Amino acid sequence: MIKNVTKRIGRRGAAAAAVLAMAAGAVGVSAGSASANGWYVLGIRPTGHGVGVYSSPDPGSAKVANDVYSTSGSQNTIYLECWVRGVNIGGQGNVWYRIGGTNYNYFGSYKAYTYGAYVDHNWYFHNGVVEC
Repeated sequence: MIKNVTKRIGRRGAAAAAVLAMAAGAVGVSAGSASANGWYVLGIRPTGHGVGVYSSPDPGSAKVANDVYSTSGSQNTIYLECWVRGVNIGGQGNVWYRIGGTNYNYFGSYKAYTYGAYVDHNWYFHNGVVEC
């Protein structure tokens, strides 16, 4: 079959087709494994919870910013960076998100944490956010 293809389009054409196929494959792989860092609107996957913003992945740690709300229609946002293991609240898992800001305000070099189950029922954890 390869001989038939090279006869029809020539060696240069076959080489060009191979390069394009490899490039398309590389784009597909990189898109599939890309980190999901970015601003997320909490009302898209609402949990009905207020979401505390803490200094560590523990609800006993200090709050470092105002709460945001994961309710239907909420326009509150978080800048999601990655996930970490932390305190399990009410048997809903130990996934916490490290965030770099809320409501389009960056924290600078300071990082904070929100509980994944209250943000989005851990949806981002299961769909592309990388471990810190």
